[in-house]
Amino acid sequence: MSRRAAAPTRALAWLPIIALAIFILTPQVSSLTYAFFRSDGTFTTDGLTGLADSGAIVAPLIRSLVIASLTVVVLVGTLVPAVVAVHLWAPKLRSVLGILCTLPLVIPAIAIVAGLSAVLRGLASQGRGSVGMQISTALQSQDLPLVLVGTYVVLCLPFTYRSIDSGLSTLPLRTLFESSSVLGASTPDTLRRVVLPNIAGPVMFSAFYAFALSIAEYTVAATLSIPMLPVYLNTLSSTNFRGSITLSVLLSLTTWLLLAAATVSASRFGRTSAPASRKETTTR
Repeated sequence: MSRRAAAPTRALAWLPIIALAIFILTPQVSSLTYAFFRSDGTFTTDGLTGLADSGAIVAPLIRSLVIASLTVVVLVGTLVPAVVAVHLWAPKLRSVLGILCTLPLVIPAIAIVAGLSAVLRGLASQGRGSVGMQISTALQSQDLPLVLVGTYVVLCLPFTYRSIDSGLSTLPLRTLFESSSVLGASTPDTLRRVVLPNIAGPVMFSAFYAFALSIAEYTVAATLSIPMLPVYLNTLSSTNFRGSITLSVLLSLTTWLLLAAATVSASRFGRTSAPASRKETTTR
């Protein structure tokens, strides 16, 4: 009797998951069907062919890949040492750093880019040839818009900080640094060869998440009039609608795959990194 009573309960528990899956997958399946199938049901690659023939996608694609890669490097290269330093030498500032890193959750991206635009206009208003004008021009260069790198790093902070902070909280960090110091290792060596292997999961999650956000972000790039891949996708819809839907599907699938890889790598590297780091510390 109890099993019979539990069956409807289990079915009801799956209803929200099924509803959410339908809500998420229906637009994706519809877009995929339109992108690769004609109205008579025959398969077509006209959308992909149109994108390849025009060649206009190459520059936005390369620009987006470069900016996404730079975002990952800057995010990991600055956030990991900062969080380690706070854990080791300034634990009282941990709550302050946590609040600062989670602020982008409550500040809309459009508000961030509006403030950023005001700063860039202020620098440019100093006049032609001034240092401010040169900085503003360099940050907004169409070839390498570094302003997007800083903005995307800020947008990634809420989730990546929590991931790295949680990973470091499980480690005897001070003991690791003191033991490495006794064995003659410098602070950078300890960070690279002992700490990073122990938080490989959170670091990989941060890298994949930052890349996924950077490659698919539209609001900041469009507001600053920088032709990134999502901006190109929006303009493409007026001339090649099937091609824009095809590109949208591919971009969406890429983002989902990156987020899935972030989740898988966080758990897999988290399980395998600890034994490797202990072996590394022993051999030293």
